Amino acid sequence: MYIRESDSAVVALDDRSLRARLARTDWKRDPLFITDEQVFGLFSQARAKGDKARTALFAEAFNQRLLERSRKFVLKARIYPGFIDDLRRAAYELASCIWEHLLSSDKHAAHAEKAFGQFFERRAIEFQRTFLAKKRKLQSSLDSDDDDEDEVVSTTDDIDELKEFNTPDLLAARRQEFERVNSRLLEILTQKEYATYTLIYGADWQVQEVAAALKVTVKSVNTYKRSALAKIDKEFKQ
Repeated sequence: MYIRESDSAVVALDDRSLRARLARTDWKRDPLFITDEQVFGLFSQARAKGDKARTALFAEAFNQRLLERSRKFVLKARIYPGFIDDLRRAAYELASCIWEHLLSSDKHAAHAEKAFGQFFERRAIEFQRTFLAKKRKLQSSLDSDDDDEDEVVSTTDDIDELKEFNTPDLLAARRQEFERVNSRLLEILTQKEYATYTLIYGADWQVQEVAAALKVTVKSVNTYKRSALAKIDKEFKQ
């Protein structure tokens, strides 16, 4: 029977020991395994305390686990290759969507700390449904499109040409860069700023949609956006 170690005992570990513990993956038999729920909870605690080093450490570990869950889901749900033809990008998009839910809603965060697997599955299914809706909308648009066949072939050729640049080395480099930048954003931005930034610039939401999702005013969203951009500009454009 698995017995969860106290948060205080885990936090008391030095960074090297903690990284080793977080790297354990045998959740069925390893008594030293730290659950996803506890990792996210510890991330939230470190972030609330302003402990940047531990925030980054827990964010990195949780993000790796989240990406692996996302990779398995997009394969199972056939989001890849059905909707997105790059497996890593599909996993990143789902992982980013999950982060947005976690950081924009205390209710979602509390759910994740109690039953992350269940939380992930529900949000991932919502993510899948958005692609199904987009596919139906796109199909409807194509059915009424009178463009000639030559133009369609040209577009397909352009896509094939772009695919040639997605080499394994390049994709691996993109993954590392994504994880580095995302971890840093989680450190420097508040929950509302992170959610606003990722929803507007990652998911292409309108300000009004973000306001509704965060249950704040449009003015507040614009404030979060300006603050996030200022912090990002200072951090990455020095």
